[in-house]
Amino acid sequence: MQLNKLGNTGLEVSRLGLGGIPFQYITHAESNDIIQAAYERGVNLFYTSRMYRDSENKIGLAVKKYRNKVVLGTSTHKRKKINGRREIEQSLRNFGVDYIDIYSLHNVLTLKVLREIMSPGGAYQALEEMRNAGYVRHVGISAHQPETILNALEMAAFDVVEFPLNYVDREAAGELLAEIRARGIGFVTIKPMVFGYAASASLALRYIFGVGPDATVVGTYNRDELDENLSVEAAGGEATETEVMDAIAASERGCFKVFCRRCPECVPCPRGIDIKQALRLYEYFDRYHSREWAREQYAAFSTKLIACDNCGLCERECPYHLPIKREFSRARIDLLSRRSPRRLIHKKLIGR
Repeated sequence: MQLNKLGNTGLEVSRLGLGGIPFQYITHAESNDIIQAAYERGVNLFYTSRMYRDSENKIGLAVKKYRNKVVLGTSTHKRKKINGRREIEQSLRNFGVDYIDIYSLHNVLTLKVLREIMSPGGAYQALEEMRNAGYVRHVGISAHQPETILNALEMAAFDVVEFPLNYVDREAAGELLAEIRARGIGFVTIKPMVFGYAASASLALRYIFGVGPDATVVGTYNRDELDENLSVEAAGGEATETEVMDAIAASERGCFKVFCRRCPECVPCPRGIDIKQALRLYEYFDRYHSREWAREQYAAFSTKLIACDNCGLCERECPYHLPIKREFSRARIDLLSRRSPRRLIHKKLIGR
């Protein structure tokens, strides 16, 4: 197993880590079997969240006998200092440890939420105080939008960033990754399997390893999935651009969702709509459930989707034949503010 330095934290982590989401759905015996097998084959990074029910307990029990040889990470979705501190104290009890290597602010969806967390009395203060007291070694943050992370890094001393990266959602492979590395911050990627839509686990992981984050966290429900992922890591190799494009097309067919490639072939809209950005926002709305963030971003559009006259030029010129008109017909309602009269009328008429 390849080990990488986690930014400037002083930690060395396996580039393939184990995520805790599946452990809440399987038994203690099953999760223990997966964790033991992963550890024996070089995995030393175990990441979960307070949201994932008893996953902390299961991980803590499984790694108890080699606690000092593994890196434990967890997170809280609480936004206030008092609640954040309680979460950390509960995580320490759940893991059965004296300290936690990485404690993160979980899924910070919008800049409004970020400001709440970072304000006096916000959850960041709890993490900082517990770090100063030695109960937390490093403080992290997870989010789904690059601008949220970039703003967070200007506001506070974060040690680790967790961010989605996969062969569909490739934004983190550019400016964000460069900025994180320039600051010496650890970079752990999440969602490598495209929310379960990945057409090939091998291709998905080879793409990630080619980009080269410090680590990527993958959830596994059984030994077969674990063995497959470990075999890909051991074999090495990177995904080609052709393989990536073929995999995206296969994923689209399998889940009937639209994955815009952000390619340079998109024609300018005659009505002035930013086609790629509109598709991006609706993907985040639909796939990442970042609904309020998507609506906030859409509110700043100079030309709204209502301007679309269904001319079809974008669809005819799209090299990947995406159903853009269909997506826009949904997005022009879904991306409106929840209190928009037009959206309320639409919801009353058809129920969404």
